[in-house]
Amino acid sequence: TDHLGCQLADAMTCAAMARSPVNLRLTILRWSCLVLCMQPVLGQVRIMSPPALVEKFAGTAGRIDGSTATFGAPFYGERILGRLVYGESKGKDHCTAEDYSVPDPEEYTPQGKSYQEVRLIHIVLVERGTCSFVTKVKVAREKKAHAVIIVDRKDSTKSPEQIRDTIVADDGYGANIHIPSILISREEGQKLIDVARRSEVVVELAWDVPSDDVVVMDLWMSSASRESSRFLKEFANKRAALSQYIKFVPHYHVFSMSSSKDYNELCSDLSARFCAEDPDSAGSVTGRMVLIEDVRQLCIHELTAIPVDVRQTLGRLNPLAPLAAFSSKWWQYTSRFLDECPVEGKEEQNSFGTPCAERLMKQVGIDVEKVRQCMVESQEQKLEHEQKNTSWSPRALRINGW
Repeated sequence: TDHLGCQLADAMTCAAMARSPVNLRLTILRWSCLVLCMQPVLGQVRIMSPPALVEKFAGTAGRIDGSTATFGAPFYGERILGRLVYGESKGKDHCTAEDYSVPDPEEYTPQGKSYQEVRLIHIVLVERGTCSFVTKVKVAREKKAHAVIIVDRKDSTKSPEQIRDTIVADDGYGANIHIPSILISREEGQKLIDVARRSEVVVELAWDVPSDDVVVMDLWMSSASRESSRFLKEFANKRAALSQYIKFVPHYHVFSMSSSKDYNELCSDLSARFCAEDPDSAGSVTGRMVLIEDVRQLCIHELTAIPVDVRQTLGRLNPLAPLAAFSSKWWQYTSRFLDECPVEGKEEQNSFGTPCAERLMKQVGIDVEKVRQCMVESQEQKLEHEQKNTSWSPRALRINGW
């Protein structure tokens, strides 16, 4: 059934991500869509004809705003004319191909061409209920839909404003869907259904690229994790391009254990209050060393992150919206750290640990003394914060609190 989950871009759902460790390699392949997909994105439907239907939406100048599905590919930045078609359900709520029928798109052969084109894109109107959003769109696609408008349930009392805040989630099977879909309110959708039953309805679809929202991204990792390092390296350029739209919050996997004298140096001290994974088992790098590097990286981010007030840049008036922040030096440092200072390194200046870390900081242009001071003054506070703010996995990604 449809549900209010969420999806990371167009192929990996947050619902799945919340139940298992994040596949960071896959995540980076989809990240370029993040700002567009991890929050409700407005799709716009503008009624073009018939005039009597346009008149029913006079208060909004013929416009309906809906919530765009987190699967499929909206026509961002474009305005597309289409014919709206509706088929009466036979009792399966538009969940099967046999449940309803709609006319095929009207096609013609352009002058001088040997192939056919559609006069107007085919927009299939369906109703929410019984099956997932993905299933409804798949069925509509089989009926040659180029886009789908989903009307909320028959018994829904949600206002258009509430619908716009609804996440139209992937059910885990939407990766191969490439057409866009929009959820609209019952109140507005019923007007479309009533007219589409008896006459042709032409609408314009539009998706403006969202540029006035800041995504809060929490990333859990370990300074000694190759998986985390790979993600950081591959995402660094995309992160820079999205600097004004993301408030990035790094987290490090810190846990506690029962006090003992022998933890193979997994912990910061014998209290075992703050511990980290040993990245090389019997090797020279210990959990204690990982904790030190975790704190170092937290200090680097704290000292070098620069706020980006997108509200001023874009003229946004909402004073409560979060500010984006970007630390170019943190990304340079962390994306290079395990290459410059590998866990398996043999020489002190070129292996995991403070000497190599400080050498790299100097190369990147980070003030070593300020970072040292930050570590001395706030190490316990930072480790306690990380220990209390854990996620479902040592390597995890959370978007806007999900």
